[in-house]
Amino acid sequence: MKKTGSEALVSREDEFDDQLSLLDLVAFARRNYRVILGGALIGVVIALILADLLPKQYQAKALVKIGEIGNANAVGVRIEPSLQVVDRVKSQSFQDDVLEALKISVEFDDDDALVNQFRKNLNIKLEKSELISLSLKALSRAEAAKNMQEVVNQLNKSHNRMSYPTISRLKLELDSINNELKLADMEVKQFSNTLMTESDKITDMKFSQAVLFNSLRMSKEQEYRSFRDGKRMLEERLSPERTFPTHVLGRVEVSKKPVFPKYSIFIPVGLLLGLLTSLLYILVRGVNLKRASKQ
Repeated sequence: MKKTGSEALVSREDEFDDQLSLLDLVAFARRNYRVILGGALIGVVIALILADLLPKQYQAKALVKIGEIGNANAVGVRIEPSLQVVDRVKSQSFQDDVLEALKISVEFDDDDALVNQFRKNLNIKLEKSELISLSLKALSRAEAAKNMQEVVNQLNKSHNRMSYPTISRLKLELDSINNELKLADMEVKQFSNTLMTESDKITDMKFSQAVLFNSLRMSKEQEYRSFRDGKRMLEERLSPERTFPTHVLGRVEVSKKPVFPKYSIFIPVGLLLGLLTSLLYILVRGVNLKRASKQ
């Protein structure tokens, strides 16, 4: 469709306004480029100085597998549910135990900064695989590794206390079965030796007594096999592959470079703030000049 005369005139005016706005912007930049570039440069310099002055922080990470108590021919039972582990690590009492092990007092004001820094920088996340992801920042690589290892140690101690009754009971059952197995083995051997010794005299023995004697031997052999199967099941449950403590998968990993402050973040932020500050300065200066000219 062809535009009418009025529509064409409006279109030309819009294009003129756009060109005028762009020309104004270019002219503004030419007039104030020194201030704009200076502000951007000052912002970057201040960001670099702050990045150098601020304490460097390194991050330790650990992927923790919760300990399990094994079941024969089935998936083991976790010592503590995953979500409960997350809540435990977040709790103040657990963190106090870690700080106490690290020789950091939670009662004296002198250590408040270290306590607050530890609580703030300790993070925990539950992964989709039900593994626990821990991260912790500190002022050095050695400190980050030591603090993270102590968190894992305290978690392991808590889980060891929780699993101790069950594992102790299973071990006692295994010891009892071993003793019963030795006794049943001795009795089976005695019955076998007696039968071999009396085999030549079997015709002189009463038939009913011979049948009873052989039945007792078979019963003891069945009892021996039952104890042996029970021993195998308990040994399987207590094997390191099925019953194991809470531990770190692999090792605690510590960043080789500081994770804070990051130049890749500080420089763009400093540049942006410098530009905004310079534009604000130009705007305020323009307003003051207008006021002065009117007066």
